[in-house]
Amino acid sequence: MSLLAALSALGVGAFNARELGRRRPIMRNAKRAEKALDRAFDQRVDELRPGTSAAYGLEYIQPPDKGNALANLHYDLQHGKDAASSSSPLQEPGIKINPNADRVYLAHEMGHLASQKTDIGHLVASLRANPKLKNALLGAMVTVPGVAAALEAGDDDMDTSLAMATLASAPTLVDEMLASKNGLAIMDTAGMRASLGQRGKLATGLLSYLAAPLIAGAAGNIVGNQFDADPSGL
Repeated sequence: MSLLAALSALGVGAFNARELGRRRPIMRNAKRAEKALDRAFDQRVDELRPGTSAAYGLEYIQPPDKGNALANLHYDLQHGKDAASSSSPLQEPGIKINPNADRVYLAHEMGHLASQKTDIGHLVASLRANPKLKNALLGAMVTVPGVAAALEAGDDDMDTSLAMATLASAPTLVDEMLASKNGLAIMDTAGMRASLGQRGKLATGLLSYLAAPLIAGAAGNIVGNQFDADPSGL
């Protein structure tokens, strides 16, 4: 199970890196859709919290061409977050995006800023951005699954370990789902309803956040089972 999770994470990471690291613009690229999406973003914010400012900064980040596909992929795997990101509630509103990437990624980042205008969205994003909470969650991803496996006799406890590890990432997962929900709404308003392929890209992005806790859960399970209680010895 741990090997399968690792291979899945690698595949998801490579797909996201390729899509976000475009050196040449695709037809439905972010830069071309910027103005229409920006107008739709203003409308979405007004729907969520009437009278709230929708101002934000936009910075285009185009990945450098390293000369060959393998070198580009290696760079993108290391710097993928630079190609699509948005500010937390602790910062001035802003978005960084690769202008060549699919417009669905720009809409998703706009979705992050839009969701922060709601009470729930602001809370979730704030929890995600809190360094102390982040460290606590990262620790829980390793220790909690292991404890669960150690307390549950036998080797049939993988589901429990994976569930507990995923729960430790809840703020991040909820924040990403809210961003996708609002991003898709923004695209609808802009007259750019997301295609099945674009929705698949958002789903793959979400899977990239699930991959880490899946691997952590599987690893914690294996370690925990080394200390399993033997019912016959009690």
